[in-house]
Amino acid sequence: MKRRLRKFTATPRGERFRAHYDRLQQRPHLIRALLTIGLGLLMLALGLVMLVLPGPGLLVGFVGAALIAGESRWAAQLLDRVDLFLTRPWKRWRR
Repeated sequence: MKRRLRKFTATPRGERFRAHYDRLQQRPHLIRALLTIGLGLLMLALGLVMLVLPGPGLLVGFVGAALIAGESRWAAQLLDRVDLFLTRPWKRWRR
């Protein structure tokens, strides 16, 4: 797990999720893909529910989207764009 996180964070921003997708696609497995997408959709749904109910809705929704991004190139590209979009204001705010 630590090795995977290091590889993920070592990749430049804006390419992280696509690189993760590419690494997972090198060893495809149908059961893993179905479970990952199912869990990701469930977490996205829970995140949406938690936006109106008490709970960490944005965090749970983002984790669900990240799970789906491991199996979908389109989702990986979208999360890379979101990563860049959120990083710029964060850097300006931290100065």
